[in-house]
Amino acid sequence: MDSIDNSKPLVPRGFNIDTIIRYALRTVYSVVGSYVIASALLHKQLFTVSRKDSVSVAVALLAVTNTVLPGISKLTSRILRGSNQPVQWTKEIVVVTGGSNGIGLELVKRLLRAGARVAILDVHPFPIDDARYSDQWRYYNCDITKLDVVKATADQIRNELGDATMLVNNAGVVVGKLLLDMTDAEVDKVINVNLTSHYHLIRQFLPAMLRAKRGHIVSLGSIASLAGAPQSSTYCASKAGVKLLNDTMLYEISHRYGANDIQFTIAYPGVVNTGLFRGTDLGQFLWPTLRPDSIARPLFDALNSGKSQEIFLPMSGNILRIINIFPLAMRLPLQNILGRANDSMSKFAGHIKY
Repeated sequence: MDSIDNSKPLVPRGFNIDTIIRYALRTVYSVVGSYVIASALLHKQLFTVSRKDSVSVAVALLAVTNTVLPGISKLTSRILRGSNQPVQWTKEIVVVTGGSNGIGLELVKRLLRAGARVAILDVHPFPIDDARYSDQWRYYNCDITKLDVVKATADQIRNELGDATMLVNNAGVVVGKLLLDMTDAEVDKVINVNLTSHYHLIRQFLPAMLRAKRGHIVSLGSIASLAGAPQSSTYCASKAGVKLLNDTMLYEISHRYGANDIQFTIAYPGVVNTGLFRGTDLGQFLWPTLRPDSIARPLFDALNSGKSQEIFLPMSGNILRIINIFPLAMRLPLQNILGRANDSMSKFAGHIKY
């Protein structure tokens, strides 16, 4: 297995929104930034302290932004979600769909290196042939759109590896056509791979997690979970369904089963350089193209943390959440300006690998 390089930035460097936000946050969290902010506030006489106390105000501001607020956030999270058991990777059995390519493959590499046992579900052969990890993984040729195949594969995993402790619903496809140009089979394929399979796989592996009172389920959403665009109706709808399934399961497992130690993580990536969205142009300033490991790394970190997380990459994905609070008449033009939504798929040349 090739060496894993975690030194590259998650989002490509250059003039894009992530770079601007990153440096802005560094400035805010720095002593100099805190001092400048405090001095500016004092200059506007928003505080009733003298200018000579500006250093004290800066220190207080720095303490609040770096210690108090993060501390309150962590405490609240611990109270609401309960304590988290440390991850012992040699005891973890992880099921990954779409693990032979792209994001899934990059995640599997990290799981194997950590010592986990991994079940790879894919219709394409697993490309890694490394004797050092041969005892840690099993490949299952599994069409996750077929329920009988999913059930048989789940039984095989339980017999060969044991009960899964983690599930990563990663597999996904897109058909970049207008809705009326799609065939019935294409509509069914996108919905079944991207969404329906999540239901079937969760139903197969969640019961054992409930019995063990621990587990982690990861879903691959998309920025398309938050906004629609022409030529991607089935993809956007299926990914929106993934978002709501993840949200619903968080509440259902916590409040109806009382299983606070079962975690749910979802990622909302932009365009990833896997070939799936070749030709799609959202603009590199707001939506710089990501590498597969840009998503695999934070997914592994989320699993390793033992905590539920939401992952937005690039950070501009958060803008879509804000846009959705606006009325429809404002939302549509804003979305088109920020993401070239109306024309972003006009030169689509992506592939279907499932």
